[in-house]
Amino acid sequence: KTRWVCFAGAATAYGIGFTEVRWDQWGELALGGFSGLGAAALFLMTFIRNIWVCYAGYIVFKCLYMLLITIAMYQIAADLTMERYALVFGANNFGALALQTIITSVVVDSRGLGLGIIPQFTIYASYFSLIAVLFSLRGLFTIWRSDKEPTAAVRNDPPDCDEHKF
Repeated sequence: KTRWVCFAGAATAYGIGFTEVRWDQWGELALGGFSGLGAAALFLMTFIRNIWVCYAGYIVFKCLYMLLITIAMYQIAADLTMERYALVFGANNFGALALQTIITSVVVDSRGLGLGIIPQFTIYASYFSLIAVLFSLRGLFTIWRSDKEPTAAVRNDPPDCDEHKF
């Protein structure tokens, strides 16, 4: 069962590669939107008592999560030189694993809060909601800033020499 969910997530992440999107402008807003949908799927699984709805929510969440990872990795890699990939992605993965360990220790472990399943899902859904708000605000700011920047024609930049035939 888990293999099919991973396959669906991988197919979703692969499919995003075929979209024509200016990720430098819309990437953070997409991360915010997909994080919000992931939070909604987690909240749905938290408060709905139907197992089939929970399975569907899990599949949606897993696909969205893999999509988020793909977009985030692209956003990071777009501004890196080839020599820095290993260092940046290694540090990024280490930081993510450390954060995941801390959250799991605090929320799940009996020495931490030792919460039940419903409060755990509520905390994780709230965490994704917070991430969604942060990315959405940053994405809106990026779009607003790009609308305010003048284009080359407005700035009266000199044209490239290649454009003129002598």
